[in-house]
Amino acid sequence: MSEINIKVEVAGSVYPLKVDENDEQNIKEAVELINNKIAEFEKNYAIKDKKDVMGMVMLQLVSQLYKQATTAETELSNLKKMFADVEVMLKEHIKNIGNID
Repeated sequence: MSEINIKVEVAGSVYPLKVDENDEQNIKEAVELINNKIAEFEKNYAIKDKKDVMGMVMLQLVSQLYKQATTAETELSNLKKMFADVEVMLKEHIKNIGNID
């Protein structure tokens, strides 16, 4: 994996970044999402201070990410339990097949 230098603009400020080439598109999409959220907050709440707007955007995006991560963790835990149950059933089935002979 090779690193590349890119520049992104967030809330009117340009930031140079060194990123993995495979991550470039994800970063550009994240920048677009952040800038769209900033514009949304500025329009809906008439906030002029960029720090306040960025803080609100950060709080909203991180809380959404946290909620998704928690949901994914719960789903993964449920899947692990199901797979463990299936494994027990398969072992029991194999044992029962061995008892038939």
